[in-house]
Amino acid sequence: MLSNLLEMVEEEGIHLEWWDFKEPISAVYLEMEGVKVIGLRRDINRSKKEFKCALAEELGHYFTGSTYSDRKPENYREEIEISRKEYRAMKWKVSYLIPEEEFLEAVRKGITEVWQLAEYFDLPEELIKFYLKLPKVQESLGG
Repeated sequence: MLSNLLEMVEEEGIHLEWWDFKEPISAVYLEMEGVKVIGLRRDINRSKKEFKCALAEELGHYFTGSTYSDRKPENYREEIEISRKEYRAMKWKVSYLIPEEEFLEAVRKGITEVWQLAEYFDLPEELIKFYLKLPKVQESLGG
């Protein structure tokens, strides 16, 4: 999955750079003068799920057009818009990292607990919980 994400970055002409972010920031997607860049925290674990998740979320910003400036929101409307953009990127991320058919196959195999699904897909439990709340997933589970 990680190699697919890296291929996607290359195919889309996005530059991958390592920056000195402080927690809680692990990555950003920026477009500057026509140059597309994903900046990742220098000390992110490059072989683990943290790297995969950060990269997928920034690609989610890119593919959904959900980018925004790094300035602080000046009013509540701007805060809501930022939340919407984060939601769209997150939805893209979980939909990519948890393909619907693979999810349904896991459920058919009896893998239904959040922790089991997290291990199965090698993702944090928080992402599984987010995925399970998506309307399309609720429909597919008959709920």
